[in-house]
Parts: sequence; C-alpha cells; structure tokens
Amino acid sequence: MNERRTIDPTEARRVLEERARAAGFDLVGVTSAEPLREGGERLREWQESGMAADMGYMHRPVELLANPKKLQKSARSVVSLGVSYYPGDHPENTDGGGRVARYAWGRDYHVVIKERLYGLREELERELGCRIKARAFTDAVPLLERSAAQHAGLGFFGRNSCLINGDIGSYFFIADLIVDLELPPDEHGTGTCGRCSRCMDRCPTGAIKAPGVVDARLCISYLTIENRGEIPRKLRPLVGDWAFGCDVCQEVCPYNKTKATRSRWPEFSSEAGTGPYLDIVEVLEIRMDEEFERRFAATPLTRPGRDGLLRNCCVAAGNLKLRRAAEALRRCMREDESALVRGHAAWALGEIGGSEEELRGAARTERDSWCLEEIRQALNGGNETGAEGASVG
Repeated sequence: MNERRTIDPTEARRVLEERARAAGFDLVGVTSAEPLREGGERLREWQESGMAADMGYMHRPVELLANPKKLQKSARSVVSLGVSYYPGDHPENTDGGGRVARYAWGRDYHVVIKERLYGLREELERELGCRIKARAFTDAVPLLERSAAQHAGLGFFGRNSCLINGDIGSYFFIADLIVDLELPPDEHGTGTCGRCSRCMDRCPTGAIKAPGVVDARLCISYLTIENRGEIPRKLRPLVGDWAFGCDVCQEVCPYNKTKATRSRWPEFSSEAGTGPYLDIVEVLEIRMDEEFERRFAATPLTRPGRDGLLRNCCVAAGNLKLRRAAEALRRCMREDESALVRGHAAWALGEIGGSEEELRGAARTERDSWCLEEIRQALNGGNETGAEGASVG
C-alpha cells in the first residue's frame, strides 16, 4: 500500500459515502478541520453561566474542544456520521420498573460504533490505496461533536439542544473520523423548529432555559447519569420513574413523532441489553461493585456506577410509591455501605409510607449527618422546616 499518492477529493468522497453506508451509518457528512468558532462561543457562554454543573470534561478550555487540529495536527477534514439508535416506543410501565432512556436499551454505543469506525478506516485505505492518519471516536474525546456534525450537514440544533435531522429526527448517535484527507465539505445543516416549543414546555424540571440552552444542573439525564452526588430533594419528585437518563424532550418533538427511524443495528435493540425498564427490586439488591459490573457489563448503565444507579432506583421507587420495593429499600437504608444509597432509600421509604419504625431505628444508628437528615425529613413527611412533633429518638 502506498504511503501517500495523489487522491482525487471527489473520488475519495464517493468512496467514503459508499463505504460508510455499507457499514450501516445512516448519515454521512464532511466539514473542514477548521475551528468551530460559533460552537466554541456558545460553549464559553454556557460554561460561564455555570450550567455545565460539575462535568469536568465540559469545563475543558474552549480552544481545545472547538478545534479538531488540537486532536490531530495533520487533520484536514472531519467526517461526521450518524446512526439511528431508535428502538421503538416505551411500553407502558405496568410493572413499576425504572425507565431507561432509549439510547441505553442495548449495548454500549462507544464500543459498538468504534469497532465499525476502525473497520471503515481500513476499508477507505484499501479502496483508496493509501495510508490514512485518522482519529476515530464517538462521544469520547474533547470535541464539540454536535457542532462539527451541524457543519457537516447532519442536522440543525433544536430548541432542546439536540441535533435534529429532517429525515430521521434526533434519535441518532454521532461518530467522527478526523482524517488527513482533503474531502469536499457539505453545506452546514439548516432547519428550524418553527413556532414549536413543546420540548421547553414539557421538560419535567424546566431545564431548557432558552432555545438550545440546557441547564445541566436541572436535566434529568445529568442528575441520573453524570451526577455523582445526591439528587436535590426538590427535584426528586420531578424525576418520575426515570432510572437512567430521560427522553421527554425528544419524545414530544414533532420530528421524532413522524421521522424517527428504527435502528438497523441489532446491538441497539432491547434484546441486546437491559431494555426499556429495570427491575427496581433486583437493582436495589446489588451490594458489590463486582456484581454491578457483571450485571451491566457492556451496556451504558455502568456510567453512574453502582451507587448512582441504586440512588436513581430509590428515587423511582419513591415516586412510583412502589410498595413491593419497601423491604429492599429498608435493607439499603440499614446495610448499604454507601451513604448516598442509604439516604435516598430513606427518602423513598418516606414517600411510600409505612416504614416509620424502621426509619426511627435507622436514625438511632446512622452516623452520616446527611443520611440522618434524610431520615428526619422522611419522618417529617419531607417538610424541610423540620416538624418538631416527629421524634427520631
């Protein structure tokens, strides 16, 4: 194979399109490797507003996140690819399960997509007869991937900040190949939400503060996945039955109601992973990290860790008033090594009711001050002012 020969950019683009489609990607677009200035400015404003919460990777310097050449000096083009993960509608929650966002029903997309990206690179090298310096990734390196994808024509930014494609909606993963090939770029993606503001109106926590501006501190996806601490007490009732992520702003989007395309990748089907709901009691019984890793290996649900996922299931159980989970919650409150889990279990028991004796017993032995306050609030009916009449002694 030649190290480098003169390659016709138009022919290279044709081969790219053909090979990417054959690999199963639904969307293919190209932009230059120049800095993403507009996206960088949006990011800077978002960071300065504090809406990035404690997500360290979103606090990286704008100059790094907005410049593909910071990731690969030889970069000349960014290939943006889209693959639908839409597995269908959520079935009705008749069994009191913990709801899972659609992107996480199957296998971990980071691993699945990266395997195909490497295969695509090899196909391109073989077809073009040259070596290609490339960086392949999906949601795993510091780059404004949605901005790059919008520049590559994959869609436009909706009011919910998701990238929306006029043909398949917004239920798609974005993957990238930064390459040292000169490829004809696409026109920037265009489109509009028109007068529609359903995502802003229907967001359970009011996290969408302005068109395209999401306050992560309020977003259920952040609270249940990236957040490593407590879910603020005032937000817990708004989380509903979501145990991992949230799809509300996409579910109400008219584009998805008419354009959402079922994924052709079997790895993203409900049969390939945990599916649309978690059995809350089963999750609450997990005591060891090793057991948690075995149970959710190769799925996105390992992201919040054992403590985080149990925290989420406690909140979902409390909101569902799930009485069949009460005994598992009591064991969590008494036995779990994580204060985060014990405290949220106490809150859930307070919401379900009927566990006052167990809550008082836990209050006598609990040594963590935050957990003790959660127990007191549960006994006080969630009254932040602290009703004097509810003794924890």
